[in-house]
Formats: sequence, C-alpha cells, structure tokens
Amino acid sequence: MTEQTPSIADIERLKQQMIAQEALASIGAMVPGVTHEVNTPLGVCITSLSFLRNELADFDQQFKSGELTEQKLTEFLESCDDVSALLEKNLQRAAQLIQSFKTIASNQSVVEKSRFKLSELIHDVMRSLRHETKRCIGEIKIIGAEEIELYSDAGALTQVINNLVMNSVRHGFDEKCAQPLQGKIEISCSRTGDKVEILYCDNGKGISAENAPKIFEPFFTTRRGSGGTGLGLSIIRELMQQRLQGDILYLPVEHGASFKLNLRHQIN
Repeated sequence: MTEQTPSIADIERLKQQMIAQEALASIGAMVPGVTHEVNTPLGVCITSLSFLRNELADFDQQFKSGELTEQKLTEFLESCDDVSALLEKNLQRAAQLIQSFKTIASNQSVVEKSRFKLSELIHDVMRSLRHETKRCIGEIKIIGAEEIELYSDAGALTQVINNLVMNSVRHGFDEKCAQPLQGKIEISCSRTGDKVEILYCDNGKGISAENAPKIFEPFFTTRRGSGGTGLGLSIIRELMQQRLQGDILYLPVEHGASFKLNLRHQIN
C-alpha cells in the first residue's frame, strides 16, 4: 500500500497544532513558578498577621490590667503601622504576580488583535518567569519599550518573548546557573512609522557557526537527550511570520546570542 504524501493543508494544520500545544505547555510550565513566587509574599502576610495577633493580645492584657503606658501605646501603634505596610506591600506583590499570569494565560489562549503597551507585555512575561530566571539571571535590561504602543496579536508576541527567555535559560545559561546571577538579558525596542524592531540579546554560551543555519528548523536541538524538543525557535519564527506579519533573524555575535524581531503596528 502506497503511503500518502501529506498535503500543504495537512502540514499547515500540523504547524498550528504545534503552536497551540507549545502555548499550553508554556502556560503549564509557568504554573509551578508562579505558585512558588506567590507563596513567598503570602507566607510573609501569614507571619505578619500572627505577629499582629500576639501584639493585640499583649495590648489587650496591658489595657485591662491598667499597665498600659504612653510609651507602650506608642510602640504598639508603630508596630501596627509597620505590619500594615508589610501586608500591603506583599499583598500587592501577590496580586501583581497573579495578574501577570492571568494576562499571559489569556493572551496565549485567545488569537485576536488588541491594543497594548509593549513595556507592560514584556514586564508581565518577565514576572511570570521569575521562578525560572532568578537563579541564573542577575540583570535584565528593557530599553525603549515604554514609548511603544501596539495594535497586534499580544498572545503571539507573549509566546515569542517567553520562548526566547526560556531558550536563554535552557541553552545559553545552563552553565552560568552553576554560578548564580551571572546571566544578562537585554531587550532593546524601537519604532519607525508602523515598523517595530526588538533586539533580544543574552550573554550565554551562544550558538556555534555550525548550528546557526539550522536553529529555526523544526525539531533541531542540541539537547535531544535532555528533554529538548527543538520546537522553541521554529515556533517563534512561525508566530512572527504568520501572526505578527514580521520575521526573526539570528545575528551572529562574539559573545552570547542575539535575535532581531521585526514586526508591524497593525492598523486597528
């Protein structure tokens, strides 16, 4: 029996399935990290409330026994003020993390164009990946994004930035993770008319001249035995071309890896 050659429609359908699966996988990968990060401020809140409960019990006893002095009252009010500030700070941190994850999950599950600020999108991705990046990345610079507002596919761009950062963590910084906080990422953004350029650079171990021509090929990976799928960069290119009406280029550099993303501000 002769095997049927897959049609162009079959290949395109497979590509879209791969993109959807990768989006779901990236959301799933974020969940443990976001959970861990949210637990930290919530833990501080629980400890602070326990401390405040003990302070209130001491205050109540001193008040009822007539031992409450002006100094003790002042100290109690100062403690309440300090705990209130700590609670507010950590609850805001938890809310921010949850909102970032909610935004990213929503972006990646809905294929539609919307108006968004580029800086907010990038910062949301970085916050959601904090658990993945905090051991090996000591410096993240985001330049020029504050001035750029886009009408485009936020979900696709979210997935592109997410995949680039995770590519740095898994491939570029795997050795630097043994030396905490040695990794650096810089994202420089500029806009001319309806054209937006994003330059993504890291100081990882880079990509060899031999492998560079193949990095955007589906299933090409140097970590096949370590769980690498070889889909990360190929999906980025697919998203850039099909959903963001742009492209991605690898820029050979002496140290680390550098990618240039070209996309358009699409008319609303």
